[in-house]
Amino acid sequence: MAIIKLLLVSFVFLMFSCSNDSQETSIPKEADVTLLYSKNPKGYNELYKLHKGEETLLLSDSKYDFWWPKVSPDASKILVYRSAVNPEKNHDDYLNAELLVVNIDGTNPQVLLPKNANGWNAQGVCRWNKDGTKILMCAEVETNVGLQWRLVETNALGKNPKILSNHWAIDCNYSTDNSSVVFMGFANNELSFDLTKLELQKGIYNKESNMVTNIVSLTQNSTRDHDPDFSPDNTKIVFSGGNAEYSNVDLLLYDLVSKKESVLLDNANANGGSMCWSPDGKYVYFHSLEVFKTPFRIKKINVDTKEVQTVIETADNSYGFYHPEAY
Repeated sequence: MAIIKLLLVSFVFLMFSCSNDSQETSIPKEADVTLLYSKNPKGYNELYKLHKGEETLLLSDSKYDFWWPKVSPDASKILVYRSAVNPEKNHDDYLNAELLVVNIDGTNPQVLLPKNANGWNAQGVCRWNKDGTKILMCAEVETNVGLQWRLVETNALGKNPKILSNHWAIDCNYSTDNSSVVFMGFANNELSFDLTKLELQKGIYNKESNMVTNIVSLTQNSTRDHDPDFSPDNTKIVFSGGNAEYSNVDLLLYDLVSKKESVLLDNANANGGSMCWSPDGKYVYFHSLEVFKTPFRIKKINVDTKEVQTVIETADNSYGFYHPEAY
């Protein structure tokens, strides 16, 4: 179907970046929170850890970009994608992605899902389940109507892949109790070229049958929605919502108790990425750029007060930071 032509557009943020090895990173101390993120001062994405103001390089290879780190529930492992360096893209290259697992200190990298594993055309947006035994992701697979994105689950070693639903799906995530799965798709699975019709979808997850059923649209808005993440107490979902071009992107909250959507952050920037909550649920971390003026920076917002703070940036805007993961 024609919707497959949108496979990259559906995931990718508008980017601005350049390379300069000599510039310093502004790094404040984040008390009791460790951050993982990618940055590209050398022209390719390396994976870093920030803990109490000290930055540590975890993964670097001039042939690869590393992106989208996700820490296992026991904080012993990291899932992270790598793809061949592509200065025009910089991150989230789903067509060329390989899924790796590495120790929390960046040692012993192993490829779990190589490029085109299981006959997939593309892969991305991995997430651990609650006990670290399963991995949820989206993959572009061959169907009876052509290539389409689907919810896929594997074991912790990337084996035994299972398609969980026949719905078109991107940007997936488990609830914190593993009782449900959310993703971005189209209401009633009616595919559209209009990306503002991407809505937050939720389905019941059955780990015994490896199926997601009873899928409903939680939102009915006019924004292009992406990258949902459950709050630690499982009462809220943060996600991004922007214009069709994704050049002006806000942060939104969906309250699972009141069943209402609200705006968390509304400005002229492109905000989002693999957003995540601080362990105490007080902050949401995200990456953000001012289109044509700055590269991506990593910021956090206080969910109660809506105060925004820049966590990591460069003094001269010479390179960007992507996809924070807090633990």
